[in-house]
Amino acid sequence: MAFLNENEWILLNEIAYNISFIYTVEEMQQEMLNRWLPFLIPYDAAIFARISTTEDGAYQFQTPAAFQLSQQAVNAWVQESLNSDAFRWVLYTCKGGAFRESMSVREEQIKNQGIYQNFYLPNHLTHSVGLSICFREEPVGLLRLYREADKPPFSERDMFVLEQLHKHFAYRLVYEAKKGDTRYFFAKGYHEKLCRQYGLTSREGEMLDLAVHGLSNEDIAQKMNISIHTVKKHFHSIYTKMNVRNRVQMLQSLPMSTNKIDFDAL
Repeated sequence: MAFLNENEWILLNEIAYNISFIYTVEEMQQEMLNRWLPFLIPYDAAIFARISTTEDGAYQFQTPAAFQLSQQAVNAWVQESLNSDAFRWVLYTCKGGAFRESMSVREEQIKNQGIYQNFYLPNHLTHSVGLSICFREEPVGLLRLYREADKPPFSERDMFVLEQLHKHFAYRLVYEAKKGDTRYFFAKGYHEKLCRQYGLTSREGEMLDLAVHGLSNEDIAQKMNISIHTVKKHFHSIYTKMNVRNRVQMLQSLPMSTNKIDFDAL
């Protein structure tokens, strides 16, 4: 693309690699803001936050990482972003991608916004570009880069760079959010794939699903209104088809744990 030269593409690839392999997600967030992204997109301040869901279905920020911002400024950003109509629109549409925002127009409507009064103005910021990070229409993160008034607004090129990194950020953040939760990936399409891969019947596939969700043989027998003998017979068939000896090996062999997931297959 005309937006980037050859050296910038090489750097972009290096950044994508580090998104996936920097040891902890907290280190990755901080390294992106402090070390890697400024090489491609100059900015004066930045925030990179993961997003999680509360029990009542609302979204919340988790462990925001910041660049050149005080903790007080980060706290104001969190509070005002959650109250901002523009932010809620970006988040609840569940469509990942880059977007721009500017407070350079001194209209009364902008001046009265809490995000302007409590975040932009105290930190001398005017221009912003953001990346709403989603995985399969599920918000998992938000990245915001800011510039002061005497700097140029963010460009189409800057948005292009963020768009190239979106999938890499989404994969890493969903990996961290769902780490250890094998049921998530099982529910996201692996059930049908496993049944086809191992040639399981519909009844065997149903029993595999119940086993993944932690039901014992007795629970399965009661739920399916069949005998324990029949349950054991079905699982013996499943073990044979999957080339395992018991339930523990069966569950360990499934491509559901986060170190075995092929994200491109989801």
